[in-house]
Amino acid sequence: MKISYSNILESALIPAYYRLRGRRYPHYRTLLERSQWWSPDQIQQFQWQELKRLLAHAFRNVPYYKQKYSAAGIELGDIRTPQDFAKLPPLTRTEVNAHRLELCASEPPSRLLPHATGGSSGVPTRFFITIDSYDWRCAASDRAYSWSGHHLGEKTFYLWGAPVGKVPAFKSAKMKGYRLLRREVVVSTFSQTAELWQETLSAVLRFKPRFIVGYVSSLEEFARFIMTKRYALEGVQAVIAAAEPVYERTRELVTRAFSAPLFNAYGSREFMSIAAECTQHHGLHVNSENILVETELPSPETPSEFLVTDLHNYGMPFIRYRIGDMGVMGRSTCPCGRGLPLLGSIEGRVLDMIRTRDGRVIPGEFFPHVLKDVCEICEFQVEQISLEEIVVSVVLSHPLSESSQTLLRDETAKVFGNDVRITVKPVETIPRRASGKRSVTTGLRSSTSGTFDWTGTPGL
Repeated sequence: MKISYSNILESALIPAYYRLRGRRYPHYRTLLERSQWWSPDQIQQFQWQELKRLLAHAFRNVPYYKQKYSAAGIELGDIRTPQDFAKLPPLTRTEVNAHRLELCASEPPSRLLPHATGGSSGVPTRFFITIDSYDWRCAASDRAYSWSGHHLGEKTFYLWGAPVGKVPAFKSAKMKGYRLLRREVVVSTFSQTAELWQETLSAVLRFKPRFIVGYVSSLEEFARFIMTKRYALEGVQAVIAAAEPVYERTRELVTRAFSAPLFNAYGSREFMSIAAECTQHHGLHVNSENILVETELPSPETPSEFLVTDLHNYGMPFIRYRIGDMGVMGRSTCPCGRGLPLLGSIEGRVLDMIRTRDGRVIPGEFFPHVLKDVCEICEFQVEQISLEEIVVSVVLSHPLSESSQTLLRDETAKVFGNDVRITVKPVETIPRRASGKRSVTTGLRSSTSGTFDWTGTPGL
């Protein structure tokens, strides 16, 4: 049997690296490969045992949960079944931001790693995870990608975002080494032009990837470019779409353009991989050994908000967290034979594209990606007023610092240049749609090019 680079990397080099560092990734990866074939009852039993351990830790060591559940009249001994668990009051983004330190365990099992997300609902969230939780996430994410046929070390091309701010030289070199080892190429698609797509196509033809991963909107635009130019890509085994909903028209377009099937993957910064499709495309398998997903409404026909519990982040537990996305749970098992539960559909996370006068396209994901790193912003909403103006409404905890204003100017200039006026407008509240969700990024439906303007902070 021929031994490939991917085989060596995945089965020997990466496990050896983690074991030398005393990390548990190899153990979790092996477990997940086995557990996905357990029966639904076995998976539910494993999940329930992990959940009970997490709840015992939260009731004992997390100040905010002790206060929150006590106020609701719930004690640990009251939670004897999954139905009892569903009575716990959900956790919101507002609570996470307002009580971040109180949500951290008084006795965390290891040092805490800071993370942040821009949020699909327009509320940036800053939080912490543990190293062990990160290993669980990476193992679950690698397994989810493997359902498309992807394995570590196989050539993978990313249509993705760019780092925010100035990246230290050491960190930049480390990331380049990481990408080289894993044989990955990443192209930022936050400013989309015909020139970008031509350069991207040239890079793809040189690199000859077997897998292409990207934001849904970026994959769509690149696919249209390929179809318009009548190029034919060879050797692509699968395309993995993330960050935005996948509709049938997207699946058909991408499949035609790349001559490869599209696999939908659902995740978030708070939890990393949540669910993904397998080759049957019968719904998205939930990584249930690491994540518990519920819908707020019990009806399987009516979309409602997902409540997500991270079973292994003992440093800052997220329990029944309102993630801001809506959908329905699957009602059947997958023909593939995996016992993992399914998400039937994901209805949220629609971020409009922003288009510029000179024909460039900027994914709506750009603003959440940048604004998550501006600590003063509690909520935001982006609206493209015209081809010359974008208004970013923000609810602030306190006035923007000079460094935050500089970060915003620099990052928006990278993408928009100086042809679009970007106004940051402090407001008291962000309006919601009838559904209760905010419209995070609203672009012009037909056809933005950026100067940055700070309009002041009334009342602050």
